[in-house]
Amino acid sequence: MNVLTIADKTAELPYRELVEHYGSPLLVLDCNVLRSKYRALQEALPGVELFYAIKSLPERAALAALAAEGANFDIATSGEIELLRSIGADPAATIHTHPIKRDRDIRDALDFGCTTFVVDNIDELAKFEAYRSVARILLRVSFRGKDVKSDLSRKFGCDLRDVPWMLTQAAALGIQVVGLSFHVGSQSAKSDAHVAAVRACRDFYGNTTLAGTEHLHILDIGGGFPADYSGDGLDLASFCRPINEALAAYPEHIRIIAEPGRVLSAPSIRSIS
Repeated sequence: MNVLTIADKTAELPYRELVEHYGSPLLVLDCNVLRSKYRALQEALPGVELFYAIKSLPERAALAALAAEGANFDIATSGEIELLRSIGADPAATIHTHPIKRDRDIRDALDFGCTTFVVDNIDELAKFEAYRSVARILLRVSFRGKDVKSDLSRKFGCDLRDVPWMLTQAAALGIQVVGLSFHVGSQSAKSDAHVAAVRACRDFYGNTTLAGTEHLHILDIGGGFPADYSGDGLDLASFCRPINEALAAYPEHIRIIAEPGRVLSAPSIRSIS
């Protein structure tokens, strides 16, 4: 299959002419669509910092286009770090979200300049004792999403009831936990699961009787924002509106971030045969 990247912001895409020129089957990455979707999600989630999930489309041109838009990046592998290096991305604008990491993975990320990591169990947390002076941790919490294509919380995330114990263990190891993270699943049909998770985390952040909650200042609401594969004209603003309403209850000092992936990358790819 031929692969073509359209990175020129002014380029038009006469797809039939492209096939005549390059042959078929042809896979086209349209960075204009990628930019447009990024801006639309920014508008739909005002005040939320977007960390593009590289794993959804680890293509150098896509990353360069998003970096030019001011996007941050969600890293899962050392290979993705090398892609970011190749485009001169800012390491400070990254988080490492793979829940299971080898020591080498941690060192690769730290050498790059990424200092925020996601963990969901005590064994993973303990791996950061050696790096406690530089690493910052987000605890991933499990919230099941019944209206998702892939329920990631079946595999990843701790129970919210276990977080106080995790905070205590982190404090004993001298590891700084700076917030909570969740991912309700891939391709959410509705935003109900996002809303429920946002509210549950807000209640937890507001529980001043728990040791360690005073240090929490980040909430990562993950991904799961749906791509419109069916062509039904998904209204992203309507999907995000209840999420925004739930986030409005958070105090101003809480930094809200998200990890959008296919909602941005899927519409930018077209296969032509």
